Amino acid sequence: MEIKINRKSKIALYIQIENQIKNMIYSKILPKNYILPSERQLANTLKVNRSTIIKAYEELKEKGLIDSNARRGTYISFYDNHEENDHKKYLFWDEIYSKSSNNNFDNTITKIMNTDINSKMISFGGGMPSPDLFPQLEFQKIQIDLLKNEAKNMFFQSPVSGNKDLKNEIKKLMLNREVRISTSDIIVTSGSQQGLDLVVRTFVNYNDVILVENPTFFGAIQLLQTLGAKIISIPMDKCGMKVDVLEYLINEFNPKFIYTIPNFQNPTGITMSLERRYDLIKISEKYGIPIIEDDPYGELRYEGNYLPPLKALDKSGYVIYLSTFSKVISLGLRVGWIAAPERVIAKLSLFKQLTDLHVNTLSQHIVCEFLRQGYYKKHVKKIRKSYSLKRDLMSEKLTSNIRSIKFFKPEGGFYIWCKLPDNICLKSLLKRSLKNGVNYVTGDSFYIKKDEKGNFIRLNFTYPKNEEIIKGIKLLQLSISEII
Repeated sequence: MEIKINRKSKIALYIQIENQIKNMIYSKILPKNYILPSERQLANTLKVNRSTIIKAYEELKEKGLIDSNARRGTYISFYDNHEENDHKKYLFWDEIYSKSSNNNFDNTITKIMNTDINSKMISFGGGMPSPDLFPQLEFQKIQIDLLKNEAKNMFFQSPVSGNKDLKNEIKKLMLNREVRISTSDIIVTSGSQQGLDLVVRTFVNYNDVILVENPTFFGAIQLLQTLGAKIISIPMDKCGMKVDVLEYLINEFNPKFIYTIPNFQNPTGITMSLERRYDLIKISEKYGIPIIEDDPYGELRYEGNYLPPLKALDKSGYVIYLSTFSKVISLGLRVGWIAAPERVIAKLSLFKQLTDLHVNTLSQHIVCEFLRQGYYKKHVKKIRKSYSLKRDLMSEKLTSNIRSIKFFKPEGGFYIWCKLPDNICLKSLLKRSLKNGVNYVTGDSFYIKKDEKGNFIRLNFTYPKNEEIIKGIKLLQLSISEII
């Protein structure tokens, strides 16, 4: 049921709502016995006072169009004498969705994934690598060789936990990250997003407390909210998660997990200091709270000293480590992995077989050869150089074009986290920016409490071309000037 209200109209809001529901009843869009949203629910959806909905429903009741009772709620009672087949039971899909799916989730991820590579829109919104840096020649060679020599194996089934040769290459890759594990400690996933989904669905129950950084990745927020978890946010500073606050919250809420992105955090770009990493591991072991370490950007350091992942410092098996090839090679590959104790991997495999059986076999073979033949290291070196220049270019253009903006220049990763003056309305700015041809993600998507946004926006510098960065920042400045 879609209702649009015009706040500038001289017609009272309750009359607008009443008229639209009435029209839907007469046109049989809403047939007899259709259950209307509760007064509170409709008020929240339309962002009006509950009294407005109450008044609209009262008017409809007086006209004999709707009725309500404690058992059924508010429903359509109007009966058209000319209507035939009134005995037919109508099916309304929105009435039978599960409780978790009825949450009004932000569709930011869907919008990002719908980004058209040929669009004229300049996109600073997605967490996507540059299409221009995709290793096309290397992938062509690998595919030709595989089709010639391994065609049968490429299209057969794969073990649920992943192709054994690919897992062996991931094991070597993890050793470069100072993590010593066996292949039985690895499960291959459809990107780190599926990895996070598997972990959360395996361990998290309704009302379990999960501690996260504030702000944090919106995909994690939405996933945890779907399962009804209670998310508690931990403030950050330039060194990452504040561990003193973390320890206080552990004592206060007894959480199930700590979720963190220690390297070039999404969205802030902050990297957790080595001291904080050791402190976090100590706290985890002291209270017996496991850590979900999300590390999609760890390879993408452009300056500063290398820092080992939490998994490398974990001597007691408290860290579940997630990573992916999507940010380094291509988002479309959908190949990532989880590193965790063997018994955890076995449990995750049971859940994975219920969703997709296994990751695409062809993608696994291609990534395996990309690693085995040494292309991966060369590619990482190449994109680090390119992304470093793009980061510097965006930083310079922000400084020279938008003097009112404040931002943190990250040592790596994909994003620049920008704070706008408090007098700028984020919603109005995004609307104007889209009209001017620039897309990005507003900061409120990354907070548990939407009113805790602080006027931030997240800009991605890896996906757009250099000339698009230059033009896009100018258009962003134009958009700001047009709304203030």
